[in-house]
Amino acid sequence: MTDDLKPTQRKEFARLIFLRENITQQEIADRVGVSRATVNKWAKEWEGLKLNLLQTREERISSTLSQLDELDRSIASKEEGKRFPTTAEADIRRKLTADLEALEQDASVRDIYNVSRGLLDYIRRIDLERAKEISDYFDAYIKDRMKWAR
Repeated sequence: MTDDLKPTQRKEFARLIFLRENITQQEIADRVGVSRATVNKWAKEWEGLKLNLLQTREERISSTLSQLDELDRSIASKEEGKRFPTTAEADIRRKLTADLEALEQDASVRDIYNVSRGLLDYIRRIDLERAKEISDYFDAYIKDRMKWAR
């Protein structure tokens, strides 16, 4: 199932699992299709990330909107006749707006992964066997999306 993934895609998929699930390196290796030694090597790079998990898309949108609002309030607080953005402020505004547009695009692989993990956690509490079965489908779907995302 993972034979068609590039090495960088396998590593990214393994990183998502490592950060979001509490399973062994061997289980990660089995799901991604690499050796446990490879996962162990990668995990050494990722240890610091466990403490600082990536924000959800909604959190990033909220943060970017707050930054844009703060910039607008700063410009509005200038004296009359000077309430326009400087070149640097206009550049920041364009970048923040571009970030918002990018965040509003189709769900990223990370977002899909997060939703699937949440749903699987819920199903696991109700029906462990069904969760295992559905997990295979989620893994296949995520791997397929990773192929098209690159």
